[in-house]
Parts: sequence; structure tokens; C-alpha cells
Amino acid sequence: MMDKTQQIFAQYHRFDDGALVSIEQVYGPRGVQAVRIVLHARNHALDGNVWRRVAITVGEVRELLVRMPGNFINRICCGVKLLRFGDVWCVDVDGTYTHDDPATLDEVRRDGDCYVIGGTVEAIELD
Repeated sequence: MMDKTQQIFAQYHRFDDGALVSIEQVYGPRGVQAVRIVLHARNHALDGNVWRRVAITVGEVRELLVRMPGNFINRICCGVKLLRFGDVWCVDVDGTYTHDDPATLDEVRRDGDCYVIGGTVEAIELD
């Protein structure tokens, strides 16, 4: 499952110049169980200008932050990052960091505006 997810992130070049379609939170008895992020982006592995929707689902959610202004534009400029820190995955949407990738979760927490931290991540093409 992770190989396919990592392959999708590579094929879509971290969804640069794509668009954020939606962020859905799935709740359970203890709060947020999963977060599903849907993006519309170009698959660079295919010939032609092929755009598709991709769903990224983070399960076993431990932390979620979505801080966006009211006039938020849904264009992805800095990419969607798939990061591994110890036993957790972090999906960061369009975060701007000192380096291309944040080095620690503390850096994500300090500088990120839209991220999910959880135990599992799966990306699938919807169309």
C-alpha cells in the first residue's frame, strides 16, 4: 500500500500546480479517526496533459491542523508533502519551510498551516 502511495506522490510531482478540492474529517468515539484530502492534479507519468482527482486518506489521526484564511485560494504552490517521522506519517498541504522538507514534527507544527499526522496513509486515483 505505501509503495503505491509513494508512487502516486512521485507521479504527480507532489501535486504542484494542482488544486485542493476538499478536506473531509471522519469522526469516531474518540474524535477524528481519518482525514481524506482530495486533490485535482496532473499525472506527469502519463503522456499528454492528463489531470485526475486523487484522494489521500490519513488514518489513525493523532493531530490535525487546518488554518486557512477566508479568501483562501485552492491552488497548490509548494506541493503536498508525504513525510515520515518515527512511527507516524505526516501529510502537509502547501507548507512553506526553510528547506524543501521540514526536518522535524516540531517544524511542521511551528510553520505548517494545513497538515495531518497519523499512523497510516493511502493515496488512490479517483478517476
